[in-house]
Amino acid sequence: MAFFRKRGEKWEYRISFVDRQTGKQKETTKGGFKTKKEAQIAAAEAESKIHYYGFAENGGGSVEKFFNEWLEVYKRPNVKPITYSVQERNVRLNLLPRWGKYRLKDLSRNEYQKWINELRGHYSEGTVRRIHSIMSSAMNDAVHEFKIMRENPIQRIKIPKEVDKQTGVQFYSREQLEKFLDATKEPVKHAKYQHSIQYYALFTLLARSGLRIGEA
Repeated sequence: MAFFRKRGEKWEYRISFVDRQTGKQKETTKGGFKTKKEAQIAAAEAESKIHYYGFAENGGGSVEKFFNEWLEVYKRPNVKPITYSVQERNVRLNLLPRWGKYRLKDLSRNEYQKWINELRGHYSEGTVRRIHSIMSSAMNDAVHEFKIMRENPIQRIKIPKEVDKQTGVQFYSREQLEKFLDATKEPVKHAKYQHSIQYYALFTLLARSGLRIGEA
């Protein structure tokens, strides 16, 4: 049910409703209308959305406040500690410094895409994809779990791909490889184990087997 009042020269509406997700009584308010009729029309539209979606389209909270709750409610209890650590660090070091002071509803696809493009100047494609994946997952939960937004504002974002500037496959000759492997046998200055052959063993394995570094 909507209620209306005049504040100074402007009108505002206040709508009371029951959140279908929580069963709790809630209110949503909006002002700044020149006439009561304008407030009534806006209130009718808002009530229609509440009736359809089951919640008031809001998104007025800060991105920082939302992420703090999202990490605690949806991530910490449901992912491995190492996964949570990576996500929390990316939120703290990459997402919040840029977007923390924004309101959720003020996020725009265009501005976000520009930021993603800038990130590619500092990070690899894989790292940028991980950062974006966390942001997009949080926005999807804002829509479908927290019920505070109608849609994810950063859908269909494109991650700039790696550009291979080399024209052909680069590789060592047999002589270059042997020279490189011999160099890995030399003691590493300030290393804990001065006479360890771990580097020689690792790079010999890579060179002879074709394994990727992660596999080795």
